[in-house]
Amino acid sequence: MDKLPVETQAQNHFYDGWIYRNLLDPSLRGIRIRISRLIPENSTVLDVGCGTGDQLFFISKQIKSGLGVELSEAMINTCQEQARKREITNCEFLLADASNLTNMENQTFDYTMTSMVIHEMPEEVRMPVLKEMMRIGKQLILVDWIYPQPPLMKKFSTHLVERIAGKAHYAGFRSFMRQGGMPALIKTLGLDVVETQITGKGTIQLWVCRTP
Repeated sequence: MDKLPVETQAQNHFYDGWIYRNLLDPSLRGIRIRISRLIPENSTVLDVGCGTGDQLFFISKQIKSGLGVELSEAMINTCQEQARKREITNCEFLLADASNLTNMENQTFDYTMTSMVIHEMPEEVRMPVLKEMMRIGKQLILVDWIYPQPPLMKKFSTHLVERIAGKAHYAGFRSFMRQGGMPALIKTLGLDVVETQITGKGTIQLWVCRTP
C-alpha cells in the first residue's frame, strides 16, 4: 500500500469498510448508474474519496483505468480486498490526501469525480481538493446534497443521516450548507457546468463541469 506523507494522518470512521459497503453503497446505486452513463468508453478516471471503491468497480468494464484516492486506511483495505475478489485489474487505490496530489501531472485524467464527500470535509480543505481535481482532470463529476435543502421530512432525513455519521461529519455538512453548498463552490472556482441532474428523491444533485 502507498503511504501518506509523514505530516498527513489517515482518517478512519466507524462506518468505514464493511458497514459502508453493505448498508450505504446499495442506497447509492442510482448515482452509480447515472455516473456510468456520463463516462465514455476507455476513459481514465480519478475518484476522490472513493470509499469502498464501489463506483469504480461499477464502471470498471467500460473505462480504460481508474484510480481511487482515500484518506481512510480501512476503506483502502476494503477497496483492495474487493478488487482481488472481483478480479478487477484496471483499478488501483491510493491512501493519500486529495488536497495535495502534486505527484500527478496536469490533465492526467479524462474525468475526476467525487460523490457525497465534499460536504463532510473541513471548510478549509474543500477548495484545495477541488482545485487539485481541476488541475489533473479535463472534466469533473461532482455529486452531493442538493442546495438549498428540500423542505420538511426530506430535509429532516438528510440531517438525521449526517448526525448519525458523527459530530465532525455533521459540522462539515452544516458548514457546507451555510456557504451555499456545491453551487457556491462551482461558482467560486469558475467552472462551466455542462450538465446537472437531480435524483428522484430530490435530495442529491449531480454536476458535470468543464475546467476553464
